[in-house]
Amino acid sequence: MTTTESVKPKWSTPRLYPQSDGPAVALFGETFLTISKGVHAGRPLRVTDWQYDLLEDIYERREDGLFRYKRTLIGLSRKAGKSLLGSLIGLYGLIEGEPGAEVYSAAGDRQQARIVFGEARRQVLESDTLSKACRVYRDVIEVPETGAIYRVLASDSKLVQGLNPSTVVCDELHVVHEDLWDALTLGSGARRDPMVVAITTAGYDLESICGRLYQYGKRVVNNEIEDQAFGFFWWEAPEECDVHDRKAWAAANPNLDLGLISEEDFEVAARQTAEVAFRRYRLNQWVRSQESWLPSGSWEQCLAPELELVANVPTFVGIDMALKHDSIAVVCVQEIDGRLIVRAKIWLPDGDFIDVMDVENYIRKLRDDYDLVEIAYDPAYMQRSAEILSDDGFPMVEFPQSAARMVPACGHLYEMIVGGKIAHDGAPVFTDQVMSATPRSTDQGWRLSKGKSKRKIDAAIALAMAVDRATRKQEVENEPGFFAF
Repeated sequence: MTTTESVKPKWSTPRLYPQSDGPAVALFGETFLTISKGVHAGRPLRVTDWQYDLLEDIYERREDGLFRYKRTLIGLSRKAGKSLLGSLIGLYGLIEGEPGAEVYSAAGDRQQARIVFGEARRQVLESDTLSKACRVYRDVIEVPETGAIYRVLASDSKLVQGLNPSTVVCDELHVVHEDLWDALTLGSGARRDPMVVAITTAGYDLESICGRLYQYGKRVVNNEIEDQAFGFFWWEAPEECDVHDRKAWAAANPNLDLGLISEEDFEVAARQTAEVAFRRYRLNQWVRSQESWLPSGSWEQCLAPELELVANVPTFVGIDMALKHDSIAVVCVQEIDGRLIVRAKIWLPDGDFIDVMDVENYIRKLRDDYDLVEIAYDPAYMQRSAEILSDDGFPMVEFPQSAARMVPACGHLYEMIVGGKIAHDGAPVFTDQVMSATPRSTDQGWRLSKGKSKRKIDAAIALAMAVDRATRKQEVENEPGFFAF
């Protein structure tokens, strides 16, 4: 075992019982496995302090002798040796597990699933002892004496249903389909002492199965939920850290201080990699989208809760309406002393339903409180409400969410935020929806989009519409007729 001060995970479920198979797993690894990558490739595996502690934790046994954890989520950044750790867990379950053991390396696709399995396969082939005990095929390792098997499994596999796994190593859970995770975890219920371990880097969609388990794990650690059967061990850098801070690198990368990762490589990556990617892959932080549309800290610099909307000041409103599933956002904008004061009202769906009448009544109240100049809306979902409000004298302005309209509006909003011209109150849902947006390229330029995430961005769209009308209204002349275009 390599000895140094162990880098503790930021989040970890505490030990409850003294007994653990962790030392036996570490001994198995050091006896049969070798390092496969880097300058130490080919040398016998030496389990580091942090790996030893982690193995002791995830193999903890209760007083009745069974494994405490039935599901474990481990979060590690890139270059932390996830594949080797996963292959150790898989091979231990294959060789030392119960007779008839079924071990699976699982991932979102077959190519990803083969990474951990391929590492295990290589370890077996290069070990005289393991290779004599096993039969090795392309996607299967068998132990004839015990009837145990180790297979590759992916979301598109025909073997997903009817599984009876004893050990599962799920790689990069943030891209694994929920159906596969359900099949693995529900199938293991037939075993007396199953172990399901997911080892992953951070993702960008907190509504995915990985994101939900990440949030669930934090609640378990914080004693908000009692669940002794769920293990959670997650290394990540402090949320607001500087990407060039070496202490932040070490917090997310337990191998850095061991010299197993190149510090120079981190320096180069911090300078040359997009910040959102560096935070996700090297600092193991969850990000709101795959690609951030705002520079780090730009939205935070616009925080000014002391600045409020004022009566009798020209007020512009943007509305992003939805029929179901999505949220509805109404954003008000006032220009005062060179800054745009913005406030958002957001309705989240209750099941599939949002009361549109409640939205209409809120807009009516806005006219009582402020001097409404324009109310911009996308006619795709709001034609009926717009006609009713216009009949009542509200200044409704159509703002179709076409590329021709949204590209310049989003670009202008970007300039206003980066320039510190926006003043918001830091409302959590408003902030989350603004920061969850991602840029999407079109033939006419970029505009805001959800990307692949399921997170809601309606407030960001409504903000872009309102800011556009409040600051660039003089460039768009209203045409005669019922609505302005």
